[in-house]
Amino acid sequence: MQGKHWDAVVIGTGFGGSMTAYKLVNAGLSVLMLERGDWVVRDESSWDSRAILIDQKYKSATPYETNQWIGKKLVYPNDVVGGSSVFYGAASLRLRVEDFDAGLKFGADIPHALQGTTWPICYDDLATYYDEAEKLLDVHGVAGVDPNEPPRATGYASEPPAFSRPARLIAQAGETLGLHPFPIPLAINFGDSSDRTTCIQCMTCDLFPCKIAAKNDLAVTVLPSCESRGATIKTNTVATSLAINKGKVTGVHCLDTQTYEQFLVECDLCVVSCGAIASPALLLASGLGESGLNGKHIGRHLMRHCSGIAIGLFPATTNPEQVFHKQVAFTDFYLGHPDGLDPPGPWGMIQGLQVPPPEYMTGAAPFPVGQLGAATCKFHIYLLCIAEDLPNPNNRVTLSNSKTDQYGQPIKQVTHKYDQRDLAARRGLYRQATRVLKAAGAKMRVRKPINTFSHAQGTCRFGNDPNLAVLDQNCQFFGVPNLYVVDASFMPTSAGVNPSLTIAANALRVGEHLVENWEALQRGIGS
Repeated sequence: MQGKHWDAVVIGTGFGGSMTAYKLVNAGLSVLMLERGDWVVRDESSWDSRAILIDQKYKSATPYETNQWIGKKLVYPNDVVGGSSVFYGAASLRLRVEDFDAGLKFGADIPHALQGTTWPICYDDLATYYDEAEKLLDVHGVAGVDPNEPPRATGYASEPPAFSRPARLIAQAGETLGLHPFPIPLAINFGDSSDRTTCIQCMTCDLFPCKIAAKNDLAVTVLPSCESRGATIKTNTVATSLAINKGKVTGVHCLDTQTYEQFLVECDLCVVSCGAIASPALLLASGLGESGLNGKHIGRHLMRHCSGIAIGLFPATTNPEQVFHKQVAFTDFYLGHPDGLDPPGPWGMIQGLQVPPPEYMTGAAPFPVGQLGAATCKFHIYLLCIAEDLPNPNNRVTLSNSKTDQYGQPIKQVTHKYDQRDLAARRGLYRQATRVLKAAGAKMRVRKPINTFSHAQGTCRFGNDPNLAVLDQNCQFFGVPNLYVVDASFMPTSAGVNPSLTIAANALRVGEHLVENWEALQRGIGS
């Protein structure tokens, strides 16, 4: 592996890296994928809440610091082949046409935070790649029922199963309020794939790896296809910095996390897809923060959605069958309240959420909240409120000048504070979610903010102007012809849905661009 010159080195095996690699390797290019984690072991521990959620079996050895209202703390994401797709809840929604144009969403009252913030592409530029991503991820959904659904060339190949009891209860309550509930499009094999295990609709999907590989995460869908076509996935490998010579990436400096051996892999093309916190950190560690007009934007404009959970406490057991119930969604308030209630402009979406295991509640929440939640969880229904948050240059990722991780790399420091409009949008969704819960029969409603960076976006945003963006419209780093960033970092605005499908679609678009322009790219590298 060392000493070989690769056509492309892809750093990260999440949605961006996997989909780009898929395009490159199918075009016959030699592709090396670097992953700091390892393959998930799909054994009994996969569905063990203590092993996964409390002991954090796949916890990264590389933490980052964040300054939140709950105090400064270290955060450890999971590091595995397939990235966050292994642990996510499989929700796979497209951005809407309006998400690509602030004027369409806000009208004449565009917030100051969005002045100069533009998508250099439109929905039509991604539409066919959304189709392809849904097929690769085997997304199950129903077309035409989402009231804000963007145009589609075709419907979904397969439909999800019927609503479970709690999802049906919420859907019926929403309908009584004049809302339009619909099934969440989910990347889960509910029985249409003949070569993979069918989902048994258990309670361990969100936050867990799937023991039977029925969740269509990248480690069981796209990455095996990449390997079969010749891609090499090197696990337990940290990319410490990019080797840059005369304005071009010549290779990637790496460290083996098991032997601590340091080595260099050489390449013609470097694709960075470490996530919206780790990718800007790698670029900064490589000295690109001092480069050109765009360097000053690396790590800035961090968004993560202003999300929270509306919890309903019901008088009777809500899910006696103990089955999967993250199924129902509402986008009636995606573009704001239809009656023009504050705040103006888009709010986001409401969707069902799995009720977490009681032992997780006990460990994750302070006394006595966790204990009360665990004791009453069989009477709960959760609704997730995903509010769009605005980009802010002061929300950013930087590197510590004094602290390092166990591999000697600078600790990433994350600074983030919500705008008042972000909080107002979440409050609007909270109000509507609690109305639905009340209509469904909940005797008590509780609101709980989500304080994670699972939907981190925007730290290397793309655009047409290097004065305002880090990447061009094809996600090439301005000024470095063979460096591309394809994870959620590229997004200039956060929209109001899980970003995973958009990351995947954009990476397919970028991968196809690279293949079509490969000869020109090589000439540029050699010039």
